[in-house]
Amino acid sequence: MDGDRVDKVLQDVLKEITPSEQEKQQTSAILDKVKSATNEILKPFGFSHLVAGSFIRDTWMRDKKEFDVFILFPKNRSREKLEKDGLEIGKNIAKKLRGKHRIAFAEHPYVRANIDGYEIDIVPCYKVDSALRIKSAVDRTPFHNEWLSRHLFPKFIPEVRLFKQFCKGQGLYGSDTKTLGFSGYLCELLTINYRNFRTLAEAAAKWEPGKVLINLEGFSGFDDIDYLHKKFPKQPLIVVDPVDPGRNVAAAVSPENFMKFVFACREFLKKPSRDFFFRKPFQVDPEKLEREMLNKKSKFIGFSFKAPDVIPDILWPQLRRTGKRIRDMLEDHDFGVMNWDVWTNDLDKCIIFFELESWSLPKHRKLIGPSIFSKRHTGEFIEKYKDKGRIWIENEFWVAEIRRTFQEVRPKLKEILTEDEKTLKAKGIASYLAKEITKKFDILQERELISHARRYPEFGELLTNFFEKRVV
Repeated sequence: MDGDRVDKVLQDVLKEITPSEQEKQQTSAILDKVKSATNEILKPFGFSHLVAGSFIRDTWMRDKKEFDVFILFPKNRSREKLEKDGLEIGKNIAKKLRGKHRIAFAEHPYVRANIDGYEIDIVPCYKVDSALRIKSAVDRTPFHNEWLSRHLFPKFIPEVRLFKQFCKGQGLYGSDTKTLGFSGYLCELLTINYRNFRTLAEAAAKWEPGKVLINLEGFSGFDDIDYLHKKFPKQPLIVVDPVDPGRNVAAAVSPENFMKFVFACREFLKKPSRDFFFRKPFQVDPEKLEREMLNKKSKFIGFSFKAPDVIPDILWPQLRRTGKRIRDMLEDHDFGVMNWDVWTNDLDKCIIFFELESWSLPKHRKLIGPSIFSKRHTGEFIEKYKDKGRIWIENEFWVAEIRRTFQEVRPKLKEILTEDEKTLKAKGIASYLAKEITKKFDILQERELISHARRYPEFGELLTNFFEKRVV
């Protein structure tokens, strides 16, 4: 590792990503404006509020103009009343600031406002005494704020920015269900633990899945690795929330993205470059995509349908669950699925697609039956298959040759999807998707997939990355 080169790259990147004094003043002015309006709207209620997010800690990124305002409700207020009054308060704050707003949803609905180009989430939560007594997930945020105010020292701020930018450059920044990566809070905790980005990258280059534990508060009972794997199953990175030991802050990080981060750190330390921090502008090349498909000699098929009217954090898990279920159904009928993926523009279009070993299968398939030593099962097997084709014995087992219902994958995929909503759900298709698929879906083969890549650049990027898919 060239330490001097690493430090030079980090210094140069930091200059690019650190907000200017003018930007900081502009942000501070917006914060004061929002606080003043919020205080005025809350006067009749007697509630307090809390502004949270990276702006408060000065770890914000130049291209992320957003922060959160939490309206603190008494803990004895009903959930229904909290939601109703919370929305009303949020709308009034947006109105007073002459901003646009819409209703968004997480664990409960909240107002997302756009004020002078800043995206501000106005979120109702309960004012509780301890993070261990929360009534909803967002109730933890004030405790995160307070803990970070005591541990995130000024010297860590540029290091947090470097870490966030590195994750962005690798497509790993964000704990939403689309990204499955590193949240801002997780970036801050890991920076506090390792003190600077270079040390963090050096440590991460040696990480092994399931063997990384960060316990900043030193909570007892976390020394037993078997216990940890039971408490946080299949989670490659464990960062115990310093305000709630029952929560893994890194729970959203997928195994694939964990390994992507590890290998990205290794490569960066070997060959330091600003390219690790900034994603190159992407241009879809449909002709290249078509050549890639032809060169692979495998087959591609998928289907598109209208995106249901749900938030992305619900839509993406449903897409992945549905894709996995359809893959299993195709493989149950001997269509070998090499790979698959899902995509949505979060507005009006969803696509689930598969890479297959082949389009078609032989007319007949081989079915292994019972042992010849099982008299009852032998009789049943022979009776069932004697008129359907050949029957013979291999070693001690009966074998039948039976005709396939589907030789081609396209009719099979169409048969899977051509059902009413109830049947689709029974097959394992996610609920919101089942409703839309029942209305209309379109089967997509290679040419249609390329056509969609032209029309939707983000899908084109996904499809391109699909062919270049690699961690190392």
